[in-house]
Amino acid sequence: MQARYLVPTILLTLLAGSAGAQQGGPADHALFSGFPDSGIIEFENAGDVNYRVVLGSLQSTRGQVAPEASERVRGNLTRILYEVASGFSGQDVYEFLIDQMRSRGYRELFTCAGRACGSSEYWANDIFGNRILYGPVRNQYYLAMGSEPPGRFFVSAYVITRINRQLLAYLEIIELEGGAANPAEAGPAFMLEQLRDAGGVVAPGLAFGAGDRLEEDAGLDAVAELLRLDPELRLYIVAHLQGEGDLEQLLARSEARASAVRQSLVEQGIDAERLTARGMGPLAPLCAAENCGERVELVVQSAEQ
Repeated sequence: MQARYLVPTILLTLLAGSAGAQQGGPADHALFSGFPDSGIIEFENAGDVNYRVVLGSLQSTRGQVAPEASERVRGNLTRILYEVASGFSGQDVYEFLIDQMRSRGYRELFTCAGRACGSSEYWANDIFGNRILYGPVRNQYYLAMGSEPPGRFFVSAYVITRINRQLLAYLEIIELEGGAANPAEAGPAFMLEQLRDAGGVVAPGLAFGAGDRLEEDAGLDAVAELLRLDPELRLYIVAHLQGEGDLEQLLARSEARASAVRQSLVEQGIDAERLTARGMGPLAPLCAAENCGERVELVVQSAEQ
């Protein structure tokens, strides 16, 4: 492929190439353009995949590797591994990717470089399951982006320069059918897996009315069931609330909402000792979702808490 930037109509990012894109061989994802002077060396498609979007640095606790934050989605997954020709750096590839994505309006969910990402061995073996991606920690870059409007595509890209100076760029594109996976619709086992992976999940299907009364609680059936699936699980119920009023009022109102959710679960037979209600008011306004100012989160309590 000539060293030129192609302009896709929808998504963008990585790498087409002369080395791996010969006639009859694998080609770039249909939604993406490519980085100059690179080639595909591995390509895989898989349908209906339960996929974890990594949204934080990796860490190992008691022998278990997990990101600081993540989100579970379900959809069709494409994996592409590219080798980039000599003369380019990992930073060149990373900047190409992120600049194109930003220019097309994609949301930046998480990025990191070098030691801030965690161990390269964790990324290669525990996240991507491909040992060829292991390299010196200082040589790695990771980015996760989401489409606008939210809930159509997620893109994860990992760039590594190996100890032999081979420059690799690995791309995972997850395409969701009908929008983002609804944890309640996906079932309690799916929600439980997301809780274990990410440490928290937004409670689905809730709506509050006048006086912060809980008026819709359809999603709590799945929450109650996941608590039955794991009898040792203890949760914080954390309500967030933006709006008019001073801080103390919003904190009190959000705690009332959290308490209402807790009471609804207790009425479904869940031991009250396993549930702790907390109100955050407007103090944590950001999350991966588009609309999250009035969310209620379920957060795993550690054994020490």
